[in-house]
Amino acid sequence: MNYPDLSRVSDTTFKRLLGVSRTTFATMLVMLEQRRSPRGRPPKLSAEAQLVLTLSYWRDYPPLFKLGLAYGISEASAWRVVRRVEDQLLHSGLLSLPTVPPSATSQEPVATLIDTTHVVIERPKKTAALV
Repeated sequence: MNYPDLSRVSDTTFKRLLGVSRTTFATMLVMLEQRRSPRGRPPKLSAEAQLVLTLSYWRDYPPLFKLGLAYGISEASAWRVVRRVEDQLLHSGLLSLPTVPPSATSQEPVATLIDTTHVVIERPKKTAALV
């Protein structure tokens, strides 16, 4: 599915499909277009298609091979698009990774439990005829 197909869906369907509202999508798109370099070969996908590809990858985590086929690019190109869009949005300051909440920085000890129950596995014995 490419960006022109999404222009006809309702706002609730848009958010349900990509995980962001139309206004957030428009803000992200402006940031991507501002950071686009005029040098080099023009990209095969438009900025809208790159953003939709990235958001659909974040939303569902389909194989990049399938995304590449859907957008007419290779798996490696789909990965480069996702990485480039992630980097541009993170560097723009629009998005940020979650930080540690202040309550989690307390000095209370943390207990970790590991289940190490030993289970005996019975295997058939090798016989001389089979060896």
